[in-house]
Amino acid sequence: MPDFRAAKKASEVGWYDPEFDRVLIEQSIAKQYGVLPSQQEDLSYSDWYKMVGGLMPDTPLGQVVAIRSEQDRDRLKHFSPAQRRERAEWAAFAAHKKRTPQETENQKQQLASLQAAFASMFKRK
Repeated sequence: MPDFRAAKKASEVGWYDPEFDRVLIEQSIAKQYGVLPSQQEDLSYSDWYKMVGGLMPDTPLGQVVAIRSEQDRDRLKHFSPAQRRERAEWAAFAAHKKRTPQETENQKQQLASLQAAFASMFKRK
């Protein structure tokens, strides 16, 4: 049995995020288990975590995860604009989430030096 407390390997991809997909998770728990979102606040974290882990593919979250994780090029060609948008939004979120604080700081420094270069090029004499 896998140890869910262990850190994920770099090669493992998560296809949902508890904060990003909060509404989908609430809707999926309501659909599969009949626990309304207003009642979900009373659940212990361990019960909620088990429920999320057991969500089936026919739930709202399951359907979105299927879209995000699709790898078959032929199926991807036939995706609707809404499905393509979902994949693009998730890819942007995942890329932003992967950034390390050092990468963000480096980008800020590069932007500042670029702004300074433009300012010196176009300053009035």
